Amino acid sequence: MAMKFSDLPQAKKAAIGEQIVDNYLRQNGFIPYHPSEIDGAHPFDRLVASKDKKRIFIGEIKTKPARFHYPDTGINKKSYQEYQYIHEKYGIRIFLFFVDEKKGEIYGNYLDLLDKKRIEHRRDGKYVQYPLEQSTINRTSIRYWPTSAMELICKLDNAQIEMLCEHTTRSKQYEELYERNNRA
Repeated sequence: MAMKFSDLPQAKKAAIGEQIVDNYLRQNGFIPYHPSEIDGAHPFDRLVASKDKKRIFIGEIKTKPARFHYPDTGINKKSYQEYQYIHEKYGIRIFLFFVDEKKGEIYGNYLDLLDKKRIEHRRDGKYVQYPLEQSTINRTSIRYWPTSAMELICKLDNAQIEMLCEHTTRSKQYEELYERNNRA
């Protein structure tokens, strides 16, 4: 029997992040609509509307920490292109929520604001121009934006951080390196 997508570790972690963002949105006067097909492909995570119907946007929820060698985080370029198409075709803004258990925060911004060109200073003293596109080891192209371009949405509580950490998909070696570099 084939494993369902929702049984994968990254899907379990994503579901936790999505629930945290949904709760935040509800507490702040928004209604998050989500696809009814949980184990199938869907064009976006949430259609979000204010209770007074005056604001509508698409919410994409990424449950992952920022990189530690660069002051940034990002998404798959293919997903980015799909969101751009939706925005251009229908005029609905896309908001990227990043649920980051390492920083203990949810942060994000509208895609059109993230895409403004900017230069950021890295830890090693070099400068990086954003948006930045790089390929990963498995040749997936990722589009990155600096975390300085993100707005703080809210802090995560200890229970939320713990739940997210239980489902991390990063290797133990990467996690140890991350901890070592952030103590310095």
